[in-house]
Amino acid sequence: MFTKATKTYLMKHWYRSELIPLYATCVGAVGVCAYFASRALKNPEVVWDKTNNPYPWLHVQQNENVKLMDPNGRFEKQWSRDRL
Repeated sequence: MFTKATKTYLMKHWYRSELIPLYATCVGAVGVCAYFASRALKNPEVVWDKTNNPYPWLHVQQNENVKLMDPNGRFEKQWSRDRL
């Protein structure tokens, strides 16, 4: 698939030991951004379907947690988006 010159170039320029932490940091940052973006898009304030469920925040009960973390432990259950 790769020629010998291509393999030599990749091994010389991409697989340097001093660049491995940089690659790991970039991959980690992209992963964290993707995680928080997915969490933000699942909040009840985001409306995906305006015809069937135009006000999803009205379906949140008093005892449901919609936040990522609940340090006080006051809520009995976690809210989840069951309908878009």
